[in-house]
Amino acid sequence: MTRALALLNDKRVRDWLYQIALVLGLVALTVFFVRNASENMVKAGIASGFDFLWRNSGIDVPFVLTGYTRADTILSLFWTGVANTMLVTVVAIVLATALGFVVGIARLSSHWLLSTIAGAYIEFVRNIPLLFFVLFWYFGVIAALPAPRDSLGIFGIAFLNNRGLTIPLPDAPGNFRWALLAILVSWFAQWLVTRWARRRKERTGQDAPVLAIGLVLILIVPALAVAWASLATRWDIPVLRGFNYRGGFVVIPEFVALLAALVTYTAGFIAEIVRGGIQAVPHGQIEAASALGLRPRRILTLVTIPQALRVMIPPLTNQYLNVLKNSSFGAAIAYPDVVSLFMGSALNNTGQAIEIIAMTLAVYLVIGLAVSAFMNWYNARIALVTR
Repeated sequence: MTRALALLNDKRVRDWLYQIALVLGLVALTVFFVRNASENMVKAGIASGFDFLWRNSGIDVPFVLTGYTRADTILSLFWTGVANTMLVTVVAIVLATALGFVVGIARLSSHWLLSTIAGAYIEFVRNIPLLFFVLFWYFGVIAALPAPRDSLGIFGIAFLNNRGLTIPLPDAPGNFRWALLAILVSWFAQWLVTRWARRRKERTGQDAPVLAIGLVLILIVPALAVAWASLATRWDIPVLRGFNYRGGFVVIPEFVALLAALVTYTAGFIAEIVRGGIQAVPHGQIEAASALGLRPRRILTLVTIPQALRVMIPPLTNQYLNVLKNSSFGAAIAYPDVVSLFMGSALNNTGQAIEIIAMTLAVYLVIGLAVSAFMNWYNARIALVTR
């Protein structure tokens, strides 16, 4: 008895007992819910398991990146939803970051009108629900575009109307694969040149023409590769037939509305992160750069932004995760993402609620963890190294 009391008085033993009790409680709670759900599914005549994924889907999807057709399986439908979610998320993150940096820097401008407009935009965005932006872009902007017969033509090959943006589509993407390979090789070569130039300067003190080489490898080579692929490929040009355009690829209005909503909404929050990060840079750093004769633009790009990034990366990670989660608002306007297609159409057709919800949650969890891991890696890479 005395020995047992002595063990209980040991803080480490108590901590282990508390953790074991917590784990057992969670296991018991999980078992209870699983058994309860299984019994309810048996009573409702619903079979559990994932065999439904290999059934014929029979669901039409208006926006497809994976080659899916209604004759494919529900698993193919699931991956189509995941691809559409990833597309709008990645594009929205890139555009929202660019717009947020512009607005955040404008917020700190000495120009009164520019700073006031940027501040008003930020305050407006941060106090309006995201759903408002989604509905505004969809019903207030996209729906106000002209009908297909009165489409806005873009160089006579692309057409914008209230049914989306119809763009040319290559008959065979083989040339563009080679162009992409050439671009990746040139960018990798530029990375090698940059490393070589840095080591050479550390060793000899001599500079290498990195800027000129980078101009060729990063801009000129990709531009030539894309131009060659475009000229060497036959294109399916959209043509107006009846009440709509046929041929090409249609960027549906739901995608455009959701993308615009995510970008304009998230950019307001990123702008505040940028403003806070810039203001966190010690003013002495800016004064020292100015004393060296650097112009304000060079000070911003070479001194302020690199140091501000160390402050901005953690909150930026949260905003990128919010973009991923907020993409589910596309279900409000029937954008065919994983929520709309899988938790909506597939769930209604199969009734496999638990399996479908679990798979959808797993998608967001895995992508979110991947984004967090990448941003944490980048944050560690740019962190100051101290002794």
